[in-house]
Amino acid sequence: MEIVHRSNSPYYINTIHLKNIRIQCLLMIWFGSVMASFGQPDPDGMVQYRYPNGAVSSEGRLVNGKPEGYWKSYYEDGVLKAEGNRVGSLLDSTWRFYGPDGAMTVTIDYRADRKNGQLRKYGPGGILLSAETFVEDQKNGPTIAYYPSGAVHWVVPFKDGREEGKAVEYAEDGRIITIAEHRAGLLRSKETINRLDERGWRQGIWREYWPDARLSPGQLPKPKLEGRYVDDKRQGIFKEFDPTGALRTMEKFDQDQVQKDAEEIKLLAIRNTYHSNGKVASVGSYSKDGKREGLFRSFEDSGAPTTAAIYQGDRRMSEGQVSTSGALTGRWTEFYATGEKRAEGEYKDGRKEGPWVFYHRGGEVEQRGNYVNGLPQGEWVWFFPGGARHREENYRKGREDGPSVEYDTSGAVITQGEYIDGLKDGRWIYQLGDHREEGSYKDGLRDGEWVFTYPDGRRAFVGSFVNGEPKGRHRWWWPNGRLEHEGRYSGGLEQGDHIFYDELGNIRMVINYRNGAEIKLLEEKLPPPYEPGGEGGDLP
Repeated sequence: MEIVHRSNSPYYINTIHLKNIRIQCLLMIWFGSVMASFGQPDPDGMVQYRYPNGAVSSEGRLVNGKPEGYWKSYYEDGVLKAEGNRVGSLLDSTWRFYGPDGAMTVTIDYRADRKNGQLRKYGPGGILLSAETFVEDQKNGPTIAYYPSGAVHWVVPFKDGREEGKAVEYAEDGRIITIAEHRAGLLRSKETINRLDERGWRQGIWREYWPDARLSPGQLPKPKLEGRYVDDKRQGIFKEFDPTGALRTMEKFDQDQVQKDAEEIKLLAIRNTYHSNGKVASVGSYSKDGKREGLFRSFEDSGAPTTAAIYQGDRRMSEGQVSTSGALTGRWTEFYATGEKRAEGEYKDGRKEGPWVFYHRGGEVEQRGNYVNGLPQGEWVWFFPGGARHREENYRKGREDGPSVEYDTSGAVITQGEYIDGLKDGRWIYQLGDHREEGSYKDGLRDGEWVFTYPDGRRAFVGSFVNGEPKGRHRWWWPNGRLEHEGRYSGGLEQGDHIFYDELGNIRMVINYRNGAEIKLLEEKLPPPYEPGGEGGDLP
């Protein structure tokens, strides 16, 4: 998932869309309407300003001709639009903003004209949608998004205006379902856990945590359980931890059946058997309960090695040959815990070498490719059960290098592009279900024009990127083909006019930005000395 494009992640959708629509800009609406009505007021005392139709647009107190104290602004029908306190003409206090229906939509904590504290966004019925933490006009601290039920959806840490640290996504029932790591605003890793498929079955890595009321949202509590599910059945090692985080028990499962002989920590004893001539016939290690664990080697009566096998809990996991030095060599076969063949290929000096084939349970090929010195090399191909191709990739010295294609079960391409030395480069295409994305990468970062389209071929987004940052004119469209939003970026920040439209094509708002900060709205410039940031009159 890439940070800069639309995705199925609620957090990233919120970052792209909610940030720029209706929130901080409500403050600009009020300033523009009020100041447009300012004539030559009494420099001191309570004043009212009016719309051309005579309705009150704003009211408050002036000191030496500047707003001071508590101020309110109104829509033309008299509904309260915004209210808050000023000190020395600067925004200072919690400002509240309301929609035309009178419902509160945003609150922003200001100190000396800068965001300091919380910026909260509300939906219908006063439902809290998100809360952002600011220090001196920059995001610092957690940004929290909520479900309509009030449950926490995403917690994303920010430092100096960029994502920094672990972001955590929750299901509405409180399950942690995504852990994403950011550095300097870039997504470095993403892990999905505790996922349910369309049937409600558990799939993949599963982690449960001990409840801890002392932790803030986004902080990871102590682990309670960890394992993996396949079709709602436990598969592999499951670990249980006590409330301190210490390992309590460990069990191995195969298709939800406990494998009691698969404890990870065992007391091992080396045992040898011998030929009649006194030469060693076999050597291997046994657990305290007499079961084979680890590498077992067999020898001819001359002392030459013949075969070897690796065991876990007395189950044969792989077999092949070893050299006189004890390194895996020659042909090896790996097995599932059920005894079915899992993989086969060759070793050389303890490293995989040459062609290897991996199998699904049941014997169908899952993937095939080549190793050189233990690292993937050349073309690798993955297959769905049934034989249809799933993915094709090329490797050089263990890193993706060359074309990469991924298909769905019907054979349609869902991802296509090229890697150079492990980094995406050149033209890439993604089919993400509700839309298609197409554009170029350079050194693993988006570079050049990107185009998103809806399933019917209509455009969803067009914009350019340089070194992963948005640049130039960006445009978004509604599914009906009408323009949703257009604006310009420079240095990854909004610049100039950003225009927002409804689904009928009507302009909802026009926000003017300078380096990501809102300057004016609906063509109404903030007149000095009332614009946020001071007394200057050099705003565009």
